[in-house]
Amino acid sequence: MHIRSRLPSSPTASIALALACLVGAAGASAQTVPAAAQAAAPSTQAEAPGELNAYALTWVAKGSGVLRFFGFKAYDATLWIPATQTNFALNRTFALDIRYNTAVKAGDIVNTSMIEMTRIASATPDQVKSWTAFMTGLFVDVKSGDRLVGVRLPEKGARFFLNGKLLGETADEGFSDAFFRIWLDPKTSRPGLRDALLGTSATINVPPRTP
Repeated sequence: MHIRSRLPSSPTASIALALACLVGAAGASAQTVPAAAQAAAPSTQAEAPGELNAYALTWVAKGSGVLRFFGFKAYDATLWIPATQTNFALNRTFALDIRYNTAVKAGDIVNTSMIEMTRIASATPDQVKSWTAFMTGLFVDVKSGDRLVGVRLPEKGARFFLNGKLLGETADEGFSDAFFRIWLDPKTSRPGLRDALLGTSATINVPPRTP
């Protein structure tokens, strides 16, 4: 099942919706953005969020990138993995760390997330309903300077933090897998950012999504 996007009626609304959920896919302008503009290297290296200490004592950055639209910086992103892991894999523990440079409404985060999740992989009507309800209760409006961290815990689901405080968690493996594939699946709408997060010189294991 796929969700159709409602295209915004103004450039400002288009950018706001495109930036929703840290993705920038649904509702974005049809103009092609060069890969270098999609994911340039961040100007400064972020430190691992303190909330990750509960899941591993030491974390290392697998890769970092910046998402831009028409020269406008949307956010910095870093993919963290435990130092004990030699490689990244979607079926292992990792964290996606987003530092916003713009304000985004919670409703746009939910809408764009569902569009991307159902575009990358199929979802049943019940899953769409359940995932939408979960994200509606989870996400809040964010502003420039906010830091959103999602932690993937295989066989346990995922946990989400905003500025170091727990927003919520889910044990739903289907949701957790589909959500992080927005950025990390080969079918992502932002392949340049995916390459920056994964590291271009590394061999990445991305297992196929199970129904």
